[in-house]
Amino acid sequence: MTYVIPSIDIRHGRCVKLVQGRVGSGMVVSDDPVSVARMWEAEGAKALHVVDLDGALEGRMANWPIVRRVLKEVDVPVEVGGGIRSPKDASKVIGAGARWVILGTVAVERPELVKGICEAVGPEGVILALESRKGTVVARGWAARYEMTPLSLARRYEPLGVAAYLYTAVDVEGTESGIDAAAAHRLVSSTRVPVIYSGGVSSLRDVAQLARIGVRGIVVGSALYRGRFALKEAEEVADRAAG
Repeated sequence: MTYVIPSIDIRHGRCVKLVQGRVGSGMVVSDDPVSVARMWEAEGAKALHVVDLDGALEGRMANWPIVRRVLKEVDVPVEVGGGIRSPKDASKVIGAGARWVILGTVAVERPELVKGICEAVGPEGVILALESRKGTVVARGWAARYEMTPLSLARRYEPLGVAAYLYTAVDVEGTESGIDAAAAHRLVSSTRVPVIYSGGVSSLRDVAQLARIGVRGIVVGSALYRGRFALKEAEEVADRAAG
């Protein structure tokens, strides 16, 4: 089964969508991220993707009060990322009701912390972010680039048994210009860890293609918020394509 996961990206207390991770780009979706989370739950979302964009840039959970309210207000599973830099941070997020924490920067820069976080919350509570721009890994709110590929980063952590890898195609993130199907296929076929895909989803055709590739989840933001298709439509397409 492939899940369609609405994204809620939080910057300066508001729900926003950036284009290619550039600060100041994109659009403001709502001044109230909590109401957005409630809306997606009411529409039948099976999971939510919540990211503290300020936290990712600043290295701390800058919008934690809002994220905590989201976790309190909805009952669906939530994956939370942005500014989680320690076992203490991860434990706080899981303790507040998140199903998973998303680790990006620490996965690139501090492998020992990833192991510590897995010990603190269990590897089943950890999703590792593989964020890619022009084929190489980026982190720190997509502002820093590293000389490694997403696949090499994935292979480093495969023995840990984390819940999933979250692959983000930063080049097309927020653009609705189409997915990086080749990268998704390469990752799915090269690892036993479930893969969640994010970036450039613009049509139900994209959803179907990703489901056929075999990703476990598809994070969708701009296309849903701009009304390109409805969540229910996307879920039905994903179910049919996944077989």
